[in-house]
Amino acid sequence: MDTLREKVQEKLKREIDRPAIREVDPRAGLAVVLVVALMAAGVGFVIYRRRRRITYATRLQSALPDVDELRASIKKPLERVVKAL
Repeated sequence: MDTLREKVQEKLKREIDRPAIREVDPRAGLAVVLVVALMAAGVGFVIYRRRRRITYATRLQSALPDVDELRASIKKPLERVVKAL
């Protein structure tokens, strides 16, 4: 068991010493947050620009009844009036 522990410790000593989280400059974390925020804002802007904008004319047309439906609703009463005359 001791030999295994010694081998592991030797291997750890030979490896490149990686900086601990506490040793990383706080400005690096701020830079990462800033880059992620800018990317999210960019994606949001692209989605905003690509969305389909509904014009006032389209809104008005959708609010009014369809012309064919309007004709059909008027045609039947008019035919009854013409027959009565």
